[in-house]
Amino acid sequence: MITTPLGKYTGITWEAECQLVFKFKHGADGYQQVPASPGDYGIEGFTKRTGYAFQCYCPEKQYHQDELYENQRDKINKDLGKLKKNTAELQKILGDTKISTWCFVTPEINRNKLLSYAQTKQAEVRAWDLPHLDKNFTILLHDHEFYVQEFNTLRISAGLPPCLGSPTESLPKVSMSHEPFDENLVRKCNLRMPGKPARQVQSLVALTTKSFLDHDTYFQSLYDRSPQTYVNIARIVNAFELEVQEWGLTSDATPEQLTELVKTRLMDFLVTDRNLNIDKSTASEVVRRTIARWLAICELDFNE
Repeated sequence: MITTPLGKYTGITWEAECQLVFKFKHGADGYQQVPASPGDYGIEGFTKRTGYAFQCYCPEKQYHQDELYENQRDKINKDLGKLKKNTAELQKILGDTKISTWCFVTPEINRNKLLSYAQTKQAEVRAWDLPHLDKNFTILLHDHEFYVQEFNTLRISAGLPPCLGSPTESLPKVSMSHEPFDENLVRKCNLRMPGKPARQVQSLVALTTKSFLDHDTYFQSLYDRSPQTYVNIARIVNAFELEVQEWGLTSDATPEQLTELVKTRLMDFLVTDRNLNIDKSTASEVVRRTIARWLAICELDFNE
C-alpha cells in the first residue's frame, strides 16, 4: 500500500476506484470495463465512441523515484505487448472500435524520461499496423491530477471529505507513546556498538535520546512554517516505515549496518521526491529525529 494525494491505495484498490472514475467520466462516450477474466488483454476498459483505452498501475509500496520509473516503464512495455499478443481476442471485445488513445493511469509520474519512453513505444506500436489500433495510435500518461474532480465526487457521495490535492498525513507524536523508550535506546545502542567502551555507548544513547525528545517540537515547528512540506514529509516517512519494520525482521545486517542503511535510504527518498523539494540539510534533520523515534518505539529493531 502507498499513500497518494488521493488517499492510500494498493494496486487492487487503485484499479477498483479508477473503474468507478472511468464510468463516471466517460460513461457518455460508451465506456466499457474489460474484466481480467479469462485473460488480461492490456486494457482495463475502453470507450466505444472515442476509442480511448485505459490501463491502471499503482505500486504496492513506496518506491525510490528511479525504481518507480523503472516499474512504470516495465508495466507500460508489458501491457502494450498484450495489445499485439491478444489481437484476435481484442477484436472480438472492441467490435468496430479501434483504439486511438491508450492512457496509462498511475498516481504519480516523477520522471520526464517516462514521457520519452512512451513516445518510443508509441512509434513501435504504430509500426505493428494492427487491425484494432488506429493508425495514429497515441499513448498518454495520466497522473492523479487528471481525475481529482471525479475522485472527489465519489468521496463526497460516500460521505467523505474531498481531497484538496495533498494527503492528510501526519507523523505520530512521541509524547503519546507508552514504550519504555529509555530502555529501548540503551539496548539498541549497545547492540549498535558491541565491544565499545561504556562511555561511547552512553554518549550515543544521550544523542539519540535528545533527537527523540526533540521530535514533536521540531515537526510542529516545521508544520507551522510550511504545512505542505510537513505533509509531504509525513507521506514519505509513513510509507517508508513499513519497509523499516520488514527489514528489521528479515535483514542479516548488523544493527549498525541496518541503522545506516535505513538512514541512507530515507535520506534518498526525501531529497529525490519531486513533490517535496528540500535540501540535504533539512532532510538530515528529518532523518535524525525519525530514526531516533523508530529506535525508541521499536519500529526499527534488531534480531539478537
